[in-house]
Amino acid sequence: MRPSHYITLAIALLGPACDASAQVVIVSAPKEPSLLTVTREWSRASTLGDLREIHLDSSDIEVRAWGGYGLTSTQAMVLRRESGRWSARRALLVHCSLQVPIPVGDTASASTLRQFMADARKKCGAVHGDVSRGARIVSADTLAVESLAVAEAAIDSAWKRAVGAGLLKLPPRVERKWMMLDGFTYVIEVRQGDRYRAMEIEHLKHPEVAADSIVRKVYAALVNLPGNSRRERF
Repeated sequence: MRPSHYITLAIALLGPACDASAQVVIVSAPKEPSLLTVTREWSRASTLGDLREIHLDSSDIEVRAWGGYGLTSTQAMVLRRESGRWSARRALLVHCSLQVPIPVGDTASASTLRQFMADARKKCGAVHGDVSRGARIVSADTLAVESLAVAEAAIDSAWKRAVGAGLLKLPPRVERKWMMLDGFTYVIEVRQGDRYRAMEIEHLKHPEVAADSIVRKVYAALVNLPGNSRRERF
């Protein structure tokens, strides 16, 4: 199937979204283009909500450790401390798509595209045959979010281990002399009250700089919780 016969529909392209990020202090974040952009779109369209836009009190914390973005599945561990209580959720990216005739896809209005996306989400996991002639694929990936039964003490310990490993000192990105075309990448978002930071760093078998080793330790601390069957297995 040729890439030209795919329509990737990002919610941001269907109309302006409510952006409350002006009320959040962005301490650091990777510059565009970034995987963080599509990650925020997935979150905004799910029960998670965009981490820059959700309400958090000054003492609340939420950290989202995303991993994947290549041929492997993309998932996140979401840890939140709200009113002094910790909770954990897991989010898994689910591929949803719908096959439509090329003329229909080329002339569809914004409202029709929204309907296509809604229909695509009813067919998550569908496998399409050869669409090289006369058809296109409307993609509307979504997040499946589930709560995890994890003791608060274990979550608090995971947060402290991640901070101790260097979570809040990681750079938003590591400047490379090369570009990763496919492979596992970490995207980590952190909200502490109204302060937000995010980082996007590639997973390397042989680290080039200190941040490459630190981000792996941070991700492992956040993801390897009791009750989470999807653990780091590099």
